[in-house]
Amino acid sequence: MVICICNNVNSDTIKHAVTSGANSVDHVRDMTGAAGCCGKCQFKVNRIIQEHEPQETQETACLGQL
Repeated sequence: MVICICNNVNSDTIKHAVTSGANSVDHVRDMTGAAGCCGKCQFKVNRIIQEHEPQETQETACLGQL
């Protein structure tokens, strides 16, 4: 599914960036161009980051909340 219409970036491209180490909208923007124009897709990009970040990072974040 196309997430960033302005730069024609799909969800698979964003997921690949996240699994390659992108952990913020800025990092995804640098790697893919998504959210680099009008910015309307930045919330969708952020949701994909949160849903697909490596499991190790999610566990560390949960431990930090204790």
